[in-house]
Amino acid sequence: MNRFFNQDNPFWNGMERIFDVFVLNILWLVCCLPIVTIGPATTAFFYALIQLLRGENGYISRDFFRSFRQNFRQGILLGVPLTAVGAFLALDITLCYRSGTGIYTFFMVFFAVLFLFWAFLTLYSFPLLAKFEKTNREILIWAFTLSIRHAGRTLLMLAVSALGLWACHILSGLIFIAFGLTGWFTASQMVLILKPCLPAVCTDDETSPLTFAPEGMEGKQYEEK
Repeated sequence: MNRFFNQDNPFWNGMERIFDVFVLNILWLVCCLPIVTIGPATTAFFYALIQLLRGENGYISRDFFRSFRQNFRQGILLGVPLTAVGAFLALDITLCYRSGTGIYTFFMVFFAVLFLFWAFLTLYSFPLLAKFEKTNREILIWAFTLSIRHAGRTLLMLAVSALGLWACHILSGLIFIAFGLTGWFTASQMVLILKPCLPAVCTDDETSPLTFAPEGMEGKQYEEK
């Protein structure tokens, strides 16, 4: 029995991770309720997940709220426009789809392509904001560059996210875990993509600034939070 509850037991570690993801899912949902706070809530969500994946976490709730406070203003300024644009494009696609064929089909495809690029930006923007000290403009440029450079991983992350949304549509109760699981997968891919940018794992609460120039963006400094 003692061996079963030992922290080195893979099953026990797995259950602990699932519980952590569930807690982060709940924290994200609660902090998104005012809608305008989706940006800082999503940033904090990915910050805690990345910390968890890299073994740098202390308490996930502490990591979450630390990032939420730190990125509150910038997260709102990034999240509100992205949410508004995404809602506008989704509404246009829906209206064109319901309007029939002809010119509406052209506009539906047009807005769908724009929505795909919006999804690319949104997917990368909040993890980047979570880990790096940059302006929103620089974050969006970097997000677009990385999403295109890693197009295969980007499409895979979008597919998993879409699967999570579809699962929540089929069974609404999954909303309390599905976002956490899809976020976990996305964060795991982000850790691989951003590996050249992130310093070695450390146990201190504060990390040192990091200088990194991605290919094609030499001369720019990227400081990790």
